[in-house]
Amino acid sequence: MSRTVRQAKTTEPNSKGPGIIHLRKQTGVQASPQEVFDLVSDLSRHAELAGSGEVQRVRKLTEGPVSVGTRFEADEDIPLRKGNVKRRRFVAHSEVLEYDPPRVISWKSTPPGGGKPPLIQWWFRLSPEGRSTRVVHELKITADGAGPVTRFIMGNLARLLRKGPIERGMEQTLANLRQMLGEQD
Repeated sequence: MSRTVRQAKTTEPNSKGPGIIHLRKQTGVQASPQEVFDLVSDLSRHAELAGSGEVQRVRKLTEGPVSVGTRFEADEDIPLRKGNVKRRRFVAHSEVLEYDPPRVISWKSTPPGGGKPPLIQWWFRLSPEGRSTRVVHELKITADGAGPVTRFIMGNLARLLRKGPIERGMEQTLANLRQMLGEQD
């Protein structure tokens, strides 16, 4: 039985583009790749899955099942300083770029803002490991189209202000995934 994999052009996390942040976290879960894929590709559960607590609500904008080209938006609430004193609330617009059940789902997310926004791309990559599944959760933020000075400034600010919280959020996302699949930590 052959299957068709639909993919849009993606920015692979190991590309040589002008990366600002590239993070990769992974874990093993006691579930099949299909069980894991069903959960990570269910957009209605992304606010529950997201370990950062920043994703408040997700709305699917296109009809039909999730596939390449599916558009959705997320209400996000991001603390900008320690102690959550100053926050940025906005709606991020997203589109699924890669959808290959039960192996990978990837989407790009675009925050609001003037000028050319950074490309924020997320991945869940799944591979079987015996009776369990290896889950790799990745993020790459690039500033394609920005000049070298802008990339330098954006990169330093992003690493200074967001890298630590994003890493902790990704680790918690994987812990949430294990819990949602019925595992005990």
